Amino acid sequence: MINFKYKFKQIFFFLTNIENKSYIFSRFASVSIKPLILFICIFFNFEEFGALIAMIFLVSSVNITFASIPIFRNFYLNIDNKSPQKKKHSKDKYKSEIIILFLISLIFLIPLNEFFKNNIEILVTTVLVFSIDKIYDEIQRFLIIKKNFYEWSILTNYKNITLLIFFLNPLMNVNVIFLGAIYFIINFLKYFKYINISFKLNLSKEIKRFFFSLKKNKKIFILNYLLVFYTVGDKIVVGKLFNENLAEYLLLGNILSIPLLFINFFYISKYRTEFVKNIITFNDVIFSKKFNYLLISTFFLTIIMVAIYYFTKLSGLSIKTFIFLFLIYIINVYNLILDEIIYWKSFYKDFLFFECLFIFFFLSIFFLTAYNSLNLEIFLIMILCIYFLKILFKYIIFIKKMKI
Repeated sequence: MINFKYKFKQIFFFLTNIENKSYIFSRFASVSIKPLILFICIFFNFEEFGALIAMIFLVSSVNITFASIPIFRNFYLNIDNKSPQKKKHSKDKYKSEIIILFLISLIFLIPLNEFFKNNIEILVTTVLVFSIDKIYDEIQRFLIIKKNFYEWSILTNYKNITLLIFFLNPLMNVNVIFLGAIYFIINFLKYFKYINISFKLNLSKEIKRFFFSLKKNKKIFILNYLLVFYTVGDKIVVGKLFNENLAEYLLLGNILSIPLLFINFFYISKYRTEFVKNIITFNDVIFSKKFNYLLISTFFLTIIMVAIYYFTKLSGLSIKTFIFLFLIYIINVYNLILDEIIYWKSFYKDFLFFECLFIFFFLSIFFLTAYNSLNLEIFLIMILCIYFLKILFKYIIFIKKMKI
């Protein structure tokens, strides 16, 4: 009882601390704004706009995922121990890689939109939304590394609030491309002071150097893609095969990913140094009181939110779909921790074939679902099975590696 009171006081102090308020609010806003927009669409029967904005969110997030090559790792690793000259060289190299990756990722939006059979309206708007998401992603990483949480909060809140401008489409019938352009301009002007890019860039030279870097680090980059695919793979399938359920599926996915995000924000980020130095083991995490308090409390919150949503009769999905999704996201939390430990122990090269094998299983399920017209429930239970087998076998391989 005394221990519980002490923990409660710690949490209360953290929440009421002036320095933490903006950070906590911004984190909350980050994970709630998109599901809130989707919920409003479902609640007020904005079916056409809901399908449109859900597809824009999906394509943008998929491309952000595919454009998330961890080039920042080499830049931020031991940055404080570098000489000023090396630090400047590393910074210039990092900037050039970001620009090239951004330009390449814009090109990939075209085949991605074609895959979902989207019209030109969605393509143009997605380019605008994705561009802001990608620019913000790089700036916010820099601010967090520098522990400048106040400025990070301002940028994050501004970006989240300006998303609401898209509601002018169903309310006043304003073209979504025009709204996307306004969203891009007002956010870009906010980010402009952080964007310090030299236009003397030797593009051909930098592109060659960029691809040389990709070749040199190909194993870790390939594995990164394989890992992040699991965060968007099911959403890609739903967007392609079950488009009528996309808005609601993304809403549920965003709600159920709250524990995943909170573990990342308030546990992994807090103990990042310990993960990097390989001080923390997988067992240390899963038997940690802090980890389990955070996990149980956030999952309890999401269960309440999902239950309220289900019993309001707004949902067109079955209770089985809710259960399967809930179990998938529980597995994803533990998989996140295991991947973090494997990454910093530099075991990722040993898991390359393993991850490729499970991507093959995932793609097999996709084609099986498509060509046999299976329903969403059957697709999810197959995904749940391979996710469970994946983390089980990964953990067994990891334990064997640790004994060598």
